[in-house]
Amino acid sequence: MKTNLWSLTLGNFAIGTGAMIIPGMLNELTTDLAATPAEIGVIISAFAMTICFGGPFFASWTSKLERRKLLTGALILYALTHFLAALALGYGMLLAVRIITAIGAGLFTAQAAATASVIVPPEQRGKAIGMAFLGWSLAAVFGMPLGAYLGAEIGWRLTIALVGVLSAASAAWVWFQIPPKIFVAPMDRAAWKSLFANKPLLVAISVTAVSAAGQFSVFTYMAVILKDSIGATPGTISMMFLLFGVSAVAGTIIGARVMDRYGAAQVGLVSMACMALALALWPLTRGSLTLTVGLLLLWGLGGFSFNGAQQVRLVNLAPHLASASVALNSSALYMGQAFGALTGGFIITAYSMEALSIVGAVLMLAAMAMSKAAVGMACRQAPARVA
Repeated sequence: MKTNLWSLTLGNFAIGTGAMIIPGMLNELTTDLAATPAEIGVIISAFAMTICFGGPFFASWTSKLERRKLLTGALILYALTHFLAALALGYGMLLAVRIITAIGAGLFTAQAAATASVIVPPEQRGKAIGMAFLGWSLAAVFGMPLGAYLGAEIGWRLTIALVGVLSAASAAWVWFQIPPKIFVAPMDRAAWKSLFANKPLLVAISVTAVSAAGQFSVFTYMAVILKDSIGATPGTISMMFLLFGVSAVAGTIIGARVMDRYGAAQVGLVSMACMALALALWPLTRGSLTLTVGLLLLWGLGGFSFNGAQQVRLVNLAPHLASASVALNSSALYMGQAFGALTGGFIITAYSMEALSIVGAVLMLAAMAMSKAAVGMACRQAPARVA
């Protein structure tokens, strides 16, 4: 495998850390900005919504640009907006800057995968794309908990600025490692038209949005939930995020190993069942560190393994539409994050913190029902193809 792919891994590590750092610093942000958790949730939602709706347009508008210039430019934009966020004068400015920051994230992650696939031989494309996305997994394991810890120790502003430094370093490495004059084929309009005519595929993609909404209606506010339910200190919160990330990576590995034997749809269903059970039992964690750790580990096992299963499932459902379906699935994921963050903020404001996990569990069960429906539709439409 080419060593220059590591520059894409580091780039996605910077992108993932910057994207997931806000939930980890929720307590510090609410205090310093005199904002409610729900208002910080709006910032997270706006970031995700920008990528959700802007991602396909960003990809289309920049399809003629050389990949090295595009990837480097996206990381430079990401770095500059993190520096600007560190200097934000108040809540409104931070919200506006995070929306611009999302443009850099939306551009880099999707195009890093596309670039990885064209700088290696065809037989290595799967591994190359996986290597590019490894950065996000590493961000979940190390970036997010480290950000939560540093946010409490040195302040959220300096922590965000450090993400800017990491992004700038990543931009330099990408520039020197990725070959020049690399271009990718633009999205085919015929593929998009066929995709929106494929009902089983659309239902399967909708599962991504609903399940993400279930997760992020709770996960967005995890820092304040842990502080409220078990009196977690900043160090404890950071350790909880670390445990979640390690469990998520373990779940991804387990899911990948059993995918061929049991099928992507079945692995996805089990993954969602793990998350639904963890969310349904979450009210029992109040005052119990042991149960909190156990349910976080169960949740993590399901979270990342589901994402991998969904990618494989979509390709299996319609191999000729893989490029378009995976792109739309990415938008669905961010849409779910945005909706979940907004829903969680509404629940906290209108009801209580305790009601969050119940809402999350209900959404997850709905996603499971939709997933089974998509399997049935696919079997009726093409019995020879297993979803």
